[in-house]
Amino acid sequence: MWRAGADDVRARGLGHTGGTLDKLEAIPGFRVQLTVAEMREVLKNAGCVMMSPTADIAPADRVLYALRDVTATVESIR
Repeated sequence: MWRAGADDVRARGLGHTGGTLDKLEAIPGFRVQLTVAEMREVLKNAGCVMMSPTADIAPADRVLYALRDVTATVESIR
């Protein structure tokens, strides 16, 4: 049987509402900084994973999210 999973890399601080990761990290014990091995394990066990970009996973997203945050261009992206 073929089994597929889904991963999702999310952003931090999105203007006045905060980002998805900020909200998820408010849940005690919820971690968004995962290693590749941890991401694979969560994906295997749960079938999905939500995490933040890292140097190993979506490194360009990490840079772009940070740039978007400091330039206050979140509201202009729609």
